[in-house]
Amino acid sequence: MTKNSRITVAIILLSVGFLLCSVYSFRQYRSSAAQEQQYRVLQHELQTADAIADDPAAIIAYKKLTPSLPEIQLRIVQRQWRSALSLIQSLQRIRYHGELQNETGASSARLKSHLTEMLDQCSTMLVDAASLRADVLWQVYNASGSAKLMNAFLMLDDQQSADKVQGVIRDALTDFKAAIEAADRAGISPLQRNIPRWNFELLNGEQYIKKIEAARTDMEKNQALKENLETLIPEMGGYAPGEPIETKIKK
Repeated sequence: MTKNSRITVAIILLSVGFLLCSVYSFRQYRSSAAQEQQYRVLQHELQTADAIADDPAAIIAYKKLTPSLPEIQLRIVQRQWRSALSLIQSLQRIRYHGELQNETGASSARLKSHLTEMLDQCSTMLVDAASLRADVLWQVYNASGSAKLMNAFLMLDDQQSADKVQGVIRDALTDFKAAIEAADRAGISPLQRNIPRWNFELLNGEQYIKKIEAARTDMEKNQALKENLETLIPEMGGYAPGEPIETKIKK
């Protein structure tokens, strides 16, 4: 091959290489631009959903967002808990007004169904708990424990056995403990880190379940549990600090 031929081949190869690099770079640019545009659209839609005051409407809006990132799923759980608080407050008002007693069953059924949906949402997120950031994970576990605690309250209303209720409360304790462990890894403020710890201490520290005497009838056991649980339902989504900041508990 002559010198001119080698130069020609080299030029052709360089041209092809440059063309391939250009095509690759262009595709990468288009992909990055598309991702950036998708991110901006998602952020705008997320801000719009966040601004919705009505919790059920906000949940519907969040569920329409894609991709369904953990942060979005967490927002759904938080809104579900706020709705649960509203529903149980409504149920309690109905109980205290004799003329509304006939609505108790329907109101209780709505709350049970809602809590089931909330716990399903938490369970879906926790299937792949290892992939969740700690600052998201602790909030999911904390919300799950709070929902189970509220569910225990409803079980007592249905006159279910104290043993079943104790089992649900133990599950709630397990969730609160997992929330504590995740919160300690999350690098969050001491105040936030203290939230699941407060919930755990409130249930476990007082030994409510163990204090119920075995000699009592099932109805008496249920009433004792119910009176305790009424004071334990978290006011703000299970996110209410009560113990001194930096308090540590034995895990």
